[in-house]
Amino acid sequence: MSEVITCRRHALWLAMVSLLAFALSQRSLALGLAAIVVAGASWWVTRRCTRRMLHPHIVVVLVAIVAAVVISQVYPRLDPVRIPRWIGLGVFLGMLVRLWARRTISDERQVVLLSGVLLVAAGLHSIDLAVGLLILLGTALAVDCVIRFRLLTSDALARTPSGGRLRAPRIKTPAERDLRRVIIAALVLALLTSAAIFVILPRNPNPGAPLFGSGRGSRLGFPSDLSLRSPQWIEMGDRELLSVDWQGPDGKPPAVAETLRLRGQVLDRYDPVEFRWFTRIAPSQRFIINNGVDRSPLALSPIDERVNTHTLQVNFRGLYTDILFTPWVPISVRGLNPQVFGYAPSSCTLKLVDIDTAGVVRGYEARVQPFPSESALSALQGNPQRLPPPPTFPVGVIRTTALQWIEEAGLGSLTASGQDDGRWARNIRIGRAFEERLRSTRFNYSLDLRSFIQLQGRDPIDLFLNEYRLGHCEYFASALCALCQSVGVDARIVTGFIVHEYDTSNRRYSVREADAHAWVEIRSGNVQWTVLDPTPMAEDTSLASDRGLWGEVLRFFLGPLEEVWRDKIERFDSLAQEEFVRSFNEWIVRTYRQARAWPGATAESLAERTGIPLAGVVWIAAVVVGAAFSLSAALLVWRRLQRRRKLLGITRTGRLRSRIALRDGAFYADALALLAQVGCARPAWQSPRTFANALQSDRPAAAKAFHAIIDRYYLIRFAGQRPDAARRHQDAALVEQLRAALLGGAPHFGSRRDG
Repeated sequence: MSEVITCRRHALWLAMVSLLAFALSQRSLALGLAAIVVAGASWWVTRRCTRRMLHPHIVVVLVAIVAAVVISQVYPRLDPVRIPRWIGLGVFLGMLVRLWARRTISDERQVVLLSGVLLVAAGLHSIDLAVGLLILLGTALAVDCVIRFRLLTSDALARTPSGGRLRAPRIKTPAERDLRRVIIAALVLALLTSAAIFVILPRNPNPGAPLFGSGRGSRLGFPSDLSLRSPQWIEMGDRELLSVDWQGPDGKPPAVAETLRLRGQVLDRYDPVEFRWFTRIAPSQRFIINNGVDRSPLALSPIDERVNTHTLQVNFRGLYTDILFTPWVPISVRGLNPQVFGYAPSSCTLKLVDIDTAGVVRGYEARVQPFPSESALSALQGNPQRLPPPPTFPVGVIRTTALQWIEEAGLGSLTASGQDDGRWARNIRIGRAFEERLRSTRFNYSLDLRSFIQLQGRDPIDLFLNEYRLGHCEYFASALCALCQSVGVDARIVTGFIVHEYDTSNRRYSVREADAHAWVEIRSGNVQWTVLDPTPMAEDTSLASDRGLWGEVLRFFLGPLEEVWRDKIERFDSLAQEEFVRSFNEWIVRTYRQARAWPGATAESLAERTGIPLAGVVWIAAVVVGAAFSLSAALLVWRRLQRRRKLLGITRTGRLRSRIALRDGAFYADALALLAQVGCARPAWQSPRTFANALQSDRPAAAKAFHAIIDRYYLIRFAGQRPDAARRHQDAALVEQLRAALLGGAPHFGSRRDG
């Protein structure tokens, strides 16, 4: 097979890998498989029949259509989250069109370039293990293709005639074996360079990076607020962020899945200018200094842990944050390493004090009580002497809507009661009425808010309630909290995760990007809060269950590799770098000491076992080492002799023939090896003269040089001429002249020889 077809085939493999990598980064295995089928069909259909290829004009029209679609999706909104995705899709479709078009060697290089763009786009959209492996494979194929195309176009025999179609070279240059060595060396060098860069420049995740309302690939942190200026299109990924081990009061994991609601941030203030929810640091915030061994209690007074107390162990996978996620309500905490935690009693939330060390806590363990008693809550939050006044909401139109809904629900008679019991009952009744209204068919859940246009002078919550009635969990939670606060009901937004996925074999929960959620808590007592979730449950559960069967299958087979990928690759930050350097230094020192102590310890052990004095053991070891070196040298000489005998066609043995193979005829063997390196290997059935004559048509200068070498070799082997040192030097010069002729540096070889 010609070098041209080989290069085209490798370019097709690279295109298939890049197409699949980009499709998997977009969570669409079906799209990737379809693209592979289309790309493979382009090879088999168009390989032998140019009439089946797309005409250049048709290619231009199709590419223009793809570009127009991409521009129409990107230009009006200029959403930085969606721009890379649509550009990647445009390159994806353009690649498929290019594979069906007529291609010269320059067009094949365009395929390699487009494949590189797709690999970069896949890496920007996803850091999953499967995508990472495909990127590594695609990088190796890209290096292979670049080297092959470079060598092919540099050969004078690989020119394209006026018709534009490639002509396969008659002699392959360089040899396939040497080309393979070059490619392997380049891949090893690229791998070592990448590993060095990875170790020298670790990941530096930003704990404050957004999670809600962001594009895929930037969701490494958890937000400290909730902004309603979120993108119009939200993609909830399937990447695992946390793993949770949950144990019941009996110390055993549950046999069946239980839905966990992990609380992260509690937000109770709304900024009508920035359209965002936030919280103020509680004045009573306390600091918990944990030694990483014992659990640190969060309450100022003891809490009975014998009843209704669960144990939660969380390990960070793909999330870098200073927030500790726990169900309601944590009573003690322990980090897997010493750490200082900040505890807000009013919201019962935990976070790391030093943001710079986010991610240092690879995991933590907490004791929680999902149904705490009033005494436990009082110990955790403190029994307030005076309750805060009923809240208000800064956007007046929301109160109008809330009063209208209360009248329509038949709760117009409810008024603020001076007694606490009446106040809490009113809170619950009004809150549940609002929740039922938001969960009705009048409102729709959607992650696509392109039709949700922000109008100047209108608050997003007002637009959600009275205009569009379309949004995701952030809008539903914001609407419920705003409605409640506008009529004096104590309410706050909680952001965190709702976890449904439970691995019954490992007894472990997996928390993924799609599990991110926002809900509302209503005050139902002096220290009690009740959870209300206005997001339509049917929509929420459908998103949680829509994982994709392909992801589950890959995760089953790649589970152990995913653990290594997340722990060693994704989470390799500056602290992991310090740990790696420290461990590496310790390993070097330990290995050096063991290497120094091993000879003496081994000699003493042998002397003790055999009864031979230590000096005798050392002498025997020296003899064994010398014999091993001698045997190795003999094997190398024998292998060299056999290789040269094979090149020279010497089948019988003898001192004369061995001398010819190793010394006198070495120049002829070197000439044959040199010709083989440039793709001109002499067939075993062909005589040297016939081979030199066949070489005359393609490489006349090299043929003349090789004829001179053949003359000298025949005089040595068949005429019995024994060359001296000067003659051997001249024979070596003949080989150098052949090398120069092959490189084009000796066009007048015959005149030089005659001179």
